[in-house]
Amino acid sequence: MRARPVLPVLALAAAAVLVAPPASAAPAQPACGDTLTVDTALRADLTCAAAPGLRLAAGVTLDLRGHTLRGPGDGVGVEVASAGAVGVRNGTVTGWGAGLRTYGVEGTETGPLTVDRVRLQGNVDGLDVSATQLGEWAKPTTITRSTITGSSDTAVEAAWSVPVTIDRTTLADNRFGLRADGGDTVVTGSRFLRHERAISVYEASVNVRDTSFDDNATGITAASFAVVTVADSRFTGSETAVDGTWAFLDVAGSRFTANTTAVLMGPYGASVDGSTFRGNGTGVTLGTPSATGSVTGNVFRLNGDGIRLDPGDAGIEVGGNDVRRSTGWGIYAPGVTDLGGNVARGNGNEPQCVGVVCDGTPRS
Repeated sequence: MRARPVLPVLALAAAAVLVAPPASAAPAQPACGDTLTVDTALRADLTCAAAPGLRLAAGVTLDLRGHTLRGPGDGVGVEVASAGAVGVRNGTVTGWGAGLRTYGVEGTETGPLTVDRVRLQGNVDGLDVSATQLGEWAKPTTITRSTITGSSDTAVEAAWSVPVTIDRTTLADNRFGLRADGGDTVVTGSRFLRHERAISVYEASVNVRDTSFDDNATGITAASFAVVTVADSRFTGSETAVDGTWAFLDVAGSRFTANTTAVLMGPYGASVDGSTFRGNGTGVTLGTPSATGSVTGNVFRLNGDGIRLDPGDAGIEVGGNDVRRSTGWGIYAPGVTDLGGNVARGNGNEPQCVGVVCDGTPRS
């Protein structure tokens, strides 16, 4: 049997190769100073001698792909449009005046910014999403699974009513951690380590859940009618863990260990409930002589003073607390409203309770 000729088959195959559509070329590595108008990925580290590093137009996501965008020590690493949904993910931004900063786009609606798995390291500010004083270009920002370290000023700056969410993120060794002015901030599952002030809010609200604060000078501080809510969180080694002197304060289900002062209450109303205080200089005390609120259902062990509300008044309610083995006062709260159920034993000062009845001991 004669073999079939192969040349026509080869010719057809060659023709097919010739008419096949060309494969699309991989996008080029962006250059320093480029404005990116489509989703872009780095193909290698990028070191820039001047700012900006890269600018993202509305709707663009920058994937660093594990690479580093390195700057000259000033300027902005990644400029992010206020308009559209913008994202930065998966890499390191270091050596800038601001690692990421928003810029305003006239005549457009703002869109969200998502920062995911980004390491902002050794910048003056890690991320600055501040709006204008009139609240223009306030870009809602979510930071997840990221690390912000070594900022000589602020890790996350959010002035003029910008809503920010920080989730599963570590902020460490910055001067300030989060500074929020006028916006609503949510912090979940995160860590704040070694800051002058870990979280500072001014005329803003912050809701902190399941978050650890270690070795900060101040864990959370607030000013000018701020709202601070803390739940299921842990504070260790602060000079002041939660300064609620000028805040509407709600602390619940949290643990305070080895702080100089754990919680300061103020005149706007403070609730401290269901929390544990161990080895602090003072557990709960007043940040101002005039304070209102409640201290209920807490456990105090081995503190200097457990509860010291001096001078207290009827605007503070105290009940259901268990205070033992303080070196100083168990409960010292003259003039407060006694809700009953307080226990104080083995504390250094007598009487064990002042201002409330504890374990059958009459008021003093």
